[in-house]
Amino acid sequence: MAHAPPWSLADQMKIACNASCRTDDNQVPLLTSYPRILLIACLLLAMSPLTSAGEFVHAGDLSIRLDDTSKRALRTQYRVRYRPALHMNDQWSLHGTIATGDEFESAYNTLGESDQALNLRRLFLRYTDLETRVEFGVVPPVKGFASSVGLSKEGWIRGMRVVSTRPQAQIEFVMGDLSDLSANHAFSNAWALSYLELEYSARIDERWTFELAAEEIFRDRFVRSEIRYTTGSGSIIAAEVIHNVDARDHKIVVSASRQTDWFDREIEWFTYYTYTGSGFGARADLSEDFLEIGHALATRLEGEFSTGQRLGWFVEIELYEAQTRLKAGLSIPLSLLTN
Repeated sequence: MAHAPPWSLADQMKIACNASCRTDDNQVPLLTSYPRILLIACLLLAMSPLTSAGEFVHAGDLSIRLDDTSKRALRTQYRVRYRPALHMNDQWSLHGTIATGDEFESAYNTLGESDQALNLRRLFLRYTDLETRVEFGVVPPVKGFASSVGLSKEGWIRGMRVVSTRPQAQIEFVMGDLSDLSANHAFSNAWALSYLELEYSARIDERWTFELAAEEIFRDRFVRSEIRYTTGSGSIIAAEVIHNVDARDHKIVVSASRQTDWFDREIEWFTYYTYTGSGFGARADLSEDFLEIGHALATRLEGEFSTGQRLGWFVEIELYEAQTRLKAGLSIPLSLLTN
């Protein structure tokens, strides 16, 4: 039987902000002007001589889906994402993400309910060399592949990420602000340190990889571990656990994924089982499209209508203890609409 969580995201945000942003009448919150400084720095850099030989690239997509949940009426939703990037040279680049939606965990708008205008969700500078990547600004919450227990890939962190890569291992450090989860506030509110992450990932051999991580978010401390196995046929089997040290509760995910051919078309298949404890905390809400604590089982299929056509489709079924959910829709690259 599912239970209502004994916490709310708003309560957790209020606690975190009060603890890290508390001021008196004559005191300005920590780094109040940080977002303005970032925007000015990016604009100046974009107009500097460094960009004279640069390359501008961009990509985006339009997604339309039906979201049918057993406890809620059928909803029609849409998402628009645009990702421009300015590569100034081989090492420096400027990246942005503009998207619909006002929620951290989802960029979808619901027709007739929420028609949030486009928001600048991310804007950051990136430096890369053979062994190091540094990102500074309003950065993505994930460095690449989105973990099943990780933060939503649609979100943001106002801060910095440093990734150090070695032949068989990688170390990532992230620090930043998550004290406001509204997309239209990503560049306007005061900055306060509320998120820390240190992650170590390594390859054991050609088939096995693992991750170990420690996080502090919403003033709760977490430890996270993950192990992945790639089969001879290319399927990936993974097990992930994240434990809230302070609340003494956890979230578990066991998943399997594979790319296969179906009627001469490539199909991506992903299925997982997850359990989220009732005391896990508000961090659960920051997973993509999170719906309910307790046990859940889900399967997702996605592909293209024909090879090279780029017009995609997806179907996802989620089974929870107290409700079910079906999501189905189309994904259209913006380049297909503008050509």
